Amino acid sequence: MKKDSFLHDQQFQLLYLALLTSHKVKPLSRWEKPISYKEKHTLKKFDLVVEPVTRYCENGEKIEELIFSKSSRHLATYTRYFDHKPIMITPSQRKVEGFLFGYPSCCVENFIQNGYTRNKYIDKEQKLLFHWICPDCRISPSLFRYYESIFNECLELLRSEYSTNAQSPFVKIFKKALPYAAAVTFSLGTLTQLHADLHWIPVPGDEDNDYLTNSEELITGVFPSGETHTIAHNYKATIDSLQRGVSANFCYVIEHPAYGSYNCPICGEDVNMGYVTVHNPLHVLEIDIPYMALHFMEYGSFSYIIGDDTTRVDIPLLNKTIAPLDTLHHALATPNDTDNDGLNETAEQYFDMEVDNPYTHDIGIDDGHEIAQALIENISILPVIPPGTTPPSDSIYINYLMANGVEDCAICGRTQNMGSVAIHNPLQDTSMAFPFMGLHYMSHGRFVYDGTANQGEIDPIELCVFLEMDLAAIEELPEIARKLGYYVMNYPNPFSNFTTISFIKTTNYHELPRISIYNIKGHLVREFLPVSPSPDHQVSVFWDGTDVHGNAVPSGIYLLKAEIGNSEKVCKKIVLIR
Repeated sequence: MKKDSFLHDQQFQLLYLALLTSHKVKPLSRWEKPISYKEKHTLKKFDLVVEPVTRYCENGEKIEELIFSKSSRHLATYTRYFDHKPIMITPSQRKVEGFLFGYPSCCVENFIQNGYTRNKYIDKEQKLLFHWICPDCRISPSLFRYYESIFNECLELLRSEYSTNAQSPFVKIFKKALPYAAAVTFSLGTLTQLHADLHWIPVPGDEDNDYLTNSEELITGVFPSGETHTIAHNYKATIDSLQRGVSANFCYVIEHPAYGSYNCPICGEDVNMGYVTVHNPLHVLEIDIPYMALHFMEYGSFSYIIGDDTTRVDIPLLNKTIAPLDTLHHALATPNDTDNDGLNETAEQYFDMEVDNPYTHDIGIDDGHEIAQALIENISILPVIPPGTTPPSDSIYINYLMANGVEDCAICGRTQNMGSVAIHNPLQDTSMAFPFMGLHYMSHGRFVYDGTANQGEIDPIELCVFLEMDLAAIEELPEIARKLGYYVMNYPNPFSNFTTISFIKTTNYHELPRISIYNIKGHLVREFLPVSPSPDHQVSVFWDGTDVHGNAVPSGIYLLKAEIGNSEKVCKKIVLIR
């Protein structure tokens, strides 16, 4: 092969990696060859952040690497673990790299134990990927079409630049030159165990005997799964990969070891009596997890035993705390999404998000993930009403519509029932239904979904209104209040029985205030007649959560409006919790 062919070969490889990373099929990629200024500029054209990393061989020789990603958080994590560190190919290092670069964890475990094992994709699809596929892998096949699509896009770009065609020897060289290195898609899949481990502890409320409650299944996006052990194992791997020590911008762990140990009642292993605290500084979240809980999670159980007590990890809190690391399903693009945050422009405006800023609130997850997380949390606490059971007439509830078949997620390969979930709102006399695959994607931060049987997009606005949630940032307009010389407040908020609404004016009244309450659809719920102010210029009324007819209104978010004459209104959110 001529020298210029090697140069073209390298250019293709780099372009291919850049496209995969730009499309978020790969969250982070690594380049281990010299790179020119022009090639580095090409990476930046794809909106990739580029960072140099220095590694050292055992003989002291310095090795320069280049990593690039759409997310600075991925880069910072890799740099923290590997920059200016010796190259030591240990199992723990393989696991960390596999996690950061996104190798399917089943393939990582197999490679550590067995190296390059034979698979049926050798000399075929294996060439498209950057990890070695383990035998009978369920995750890698779901990635093929994404890699092939981007591979063809790469060929088209080069064909355009060099005016060649796909059958030319030049292009054939590229097809044979893909490396078996670096990184692929972030995945929460792992090697499936066939038999229950003795560490697996039955869970009250687990109707399908998969060691997760209905609520936990919805939060983790695996209903109906039968794969709880893989989730627990991978949450443990995520915690192990986090920085030890305080960070202002990334999830981190603080260790709290104790002088003493417990014996695991299942396997007899000595486990420290202390705990770890997982912090999410941007979202101001944290969770304490005993070392014994981590031990049981390693074996696939979220429940753990200390002495005579059986306790369970708070899965919803843990899931929310480490959410910034769950970006795999973000690779599926949302139509009409300017800033690639999982919300189309209409939804951005409805939820008061910034159209050109994917991190409006800077809490470690993008806007689409933030809204999806809030909605799935609300759905997860709804009661599941079995078929044939009388449903409630005054609250939202769920029915599961199971199908005789399963489908796989196109991104992570996890298996879901082909059926759907139906949510009913009897007060609105309406229902919504969407596939379990839609809930799977929503639990991972996206409203678009793609399975082998079901594809589509859930409308977050419609779902928000249906669930009677108000996720828009309605402000109290303090500037207007100061300008007009009055403000409105209520206490307590949230409330369950009644709340006191106070309208306070700093100057003499010329007109009495009008105070009204609306639901999130804009319908008038209650209006209060003007009353005379007290000596301290305050008007107070009491709302007991009823409408104009004296009927109790459901839990939800309501909008309080207060105004004098034709002046501008002062608005405030009131939260009613029954």
